[in-house]
Amino acid sequence: MSINLRVEGIFNHSIFTERNCMIWNEYKNNIINNFNNINLNEKFINYIPCDRILYVTRPRMRVLLYNSIVLNNNIFMEVGYDSYKSREENNIKQRDIYDFIEECIKILVKKQKCK
Repeated sequence: MSINLRVEGIFNHSIFTERNCMIWNEYKNNIINNFNNINLNEKFINYIPCDRILYVTRPRMRVLLYNSIVLNNNIFMEVGYDSYKSREENNIKQRDIYDFIEECIKILVKKQKCK
């Protein structure tokens, strides 16, 4: 398996471990903490940090993060094919989700570049 897919898997796992969370702010904070605690040097033998080209690019991370985040059925519900909205008790706007994704991307880019 390529390192790109393995890194993607680590990122996805950090989100899916929180899938039982029912409160948006707690969900976000737990995911951020999980991302901050990722150490790719521990996950891979002889990990080589990225220089200019990331293992998982920003556009790919946006897709992965969005798809993984909205799969929490306690917070979001599917309203059509690949279309999700927050449950009424959470009142989350699309902008909140995208802002959260960009915050996550900043962390994950640093994680890929750090030794």
